[in-house]
Amino acid sequence: MPNRLTRSVLLLSTLAYTGVHSASVSSTPAQTFHGIGGSGAWWPNDLYHFPEATRQNLSNLLFSSSGLGLSSYRYNIGAGGASTTGPGDAQGVYFLQEASKRGVTHLTAFANSAPAKLTSGGASCNGRFVSGTGGAYGTFLADVIAHFRGQGVNIDLVSPMNEPDSSFGPSPCGQEGMQVLPNQRAEVVNGLYSALSSRGLASTVGILADESSNLNAASSEYSSWLPQVVDKVAAIVHHTYDFPSDSSYTSYVSNTKNSYPGKATWMSEVCCSLGNPDGSGKGWSGGYDPTIKNALMFAGLVFQSLVTAGEAHYDFWTLVSNQLGCSPLSNPSCPNVANSNGWNDGVIYYDPNYATNKNYVLYVKKQFWTYKHFGNFVKPGSQRRPIIGSDASKFTMAVSDANSYYILAMNPNAGDTSLTLTFPDAACANRAHRTSASEDFVQLSGAVRSGSNWVLALKGTSLTTYIFDRRNC
Repeated sequence: MPNRLTRSVLLLSTLAYTGVHSASVSSTPAQTFHGIGGSGAWWPNDLYHFPEATRQNLSNLLFSSSGLGLSSYRYNIGAGGASTTGPGDAQGVYFLQEASKRGVTHLTAFANSAPAKLTSGGASCNGRFVSGTGGAYGTFLADVIAHFRGQGVNIDLVSPMNEPDSSFGPSPCGQEGMQVLPNQRAEVVNGLYSALSSRGLASTVGILADESSNLNAASSEYSSWLPQVVDKVAAIVHHTYDFPSDSSYTSYVSNTKNSYPGKATWMSEVCCSLGNPDGSGKGWSGGYDPTIKNALMFAGLVFQSLVTAGEAHYDFWTLVSNQLGCSPLSNPSCPNVANSNGWNDGVIYYDPNYATNKNYVLYVKKQFWTYKHFGNFVKPGSQRRPIIGSDASKFTMAVSDANSYYILAMNPNAGDTSLTLTFPDAACANRAHRTSASEDFVQLSGAVRSGSNWVLALKGTSLTTYIFDRRNC
């Protein structure tokens, strides 16, 4: 006998054919969301030297509801910076504290390398984790976390090996990094879990692993280490620098959940792609594109993780970047024009020459505004409700909490269209927010009622969130 969702699909197909309605929000939640965020690396080293007013403005842009409203922030625990040209993490403490002050729900401490004396090369990169030092490394990480928690900065997640598939060599390296072989990863997790346990933190600070750079590498290596420590891992966390197809992504999630029941998979890092709003042309590459075209391509990656793959947590990479690829003082229009010299690794940018030219302006990219839709409306504890029917797409998502429905709908095509939608219970249109080529999260009137349906207008190449109160009009 078909289950409830299957019956809804069959009924919807009949109704859509007769023209009654073409999409419906399911009454059955698909997943409960955990967080939307990004990383504080490596920009805090620069932004710490900006005027205090600018630092506060940036903190509001990232962490307050008037800005992105992020519910997840990744603080980098530095290993000392030996043999790297990248910074340590001292300045990062400022922005970690600002995230905490603004109530960011989930604070993750992540490390690219163990301290130099615990690596094969005696440096913070271009080396390998040394077997037998898991206890010492775990103690280092647990001490840092205990210190911050003692100050009221409640780090609740820790990742001990960010991209362990690379050492980020050769020296001098552009950033810290430490290779951890698959057969060494259980030792890293065990050492950290033991150290957290000895401080009474094992039940309040979850361990994330293993943050491999792509899904293929991650899944092919799990069997050699994860079964030994799966009970000590809070979530199985990955990056998506392979820019997987929808089928590859769903296959990874399905296989991982089948192999390790009860453990969620999370997406915790991606950046740096060109491409089109519909996702075509995506893939690792240089190039800076501040336009709605690239912003929607990245929004599509978020939809892919949350809707297609059904994951509960999504983090972008550095959030803030100096990789404009141009000089804004020499060419004031450059932050708003695509170029081949920069990188799409942030949503807010700053002048790389700020120290000499004293340009402390923050340049907000269009991607900031599309990501704001997710940061503002996909909150921890809210749930995704599948949208089913002929009008549904992989770029449409229904989010519900106790008081509201939020319909995030992206139209990657040039022509205007609309979404006709019904809800499983009471819903009354409130307002909408739209980001397009000419609009940055502008507030609009709500959806229009048509009988028992609601019609949601979708402007060409835009992302719109329609808000509904969960009550009768």
